[in-house]
Amino acid sequence: MSVSIKDIDEDAFRNFKAEAVRMGLKIGDAATEAFRMWVASKRQTRIRDRGRMIEAARDMDELRTSSGKGWSGAEEIRKWRDKRKL
Repeated sequence: MSVSIKDIDEDAFRNFKAEAVRMGLKIGDAATEAFRMWVASKRQTRIRDRGRMIEAARDMDELRTSSGKGWSGAEEIRKWRDKRKL
């Protein structure tokens, strides 16, 4: 696939290209790797959102306390996941 990208910082691209050459990679292969790494790092950030994890743990503790023995944490997580899909 051919792609044109506008407004790239000249120094950043020059350094990127030099590193690709040092590694023996074509610019396209290096760019593909960079794109994949960027997306993976953003996904990890979302997964490791500490504030959301703490809030979810508090919610689960509150539900567990108020609901008694019939409450299932796994079932609640499934409900939250299904809501997000909508």
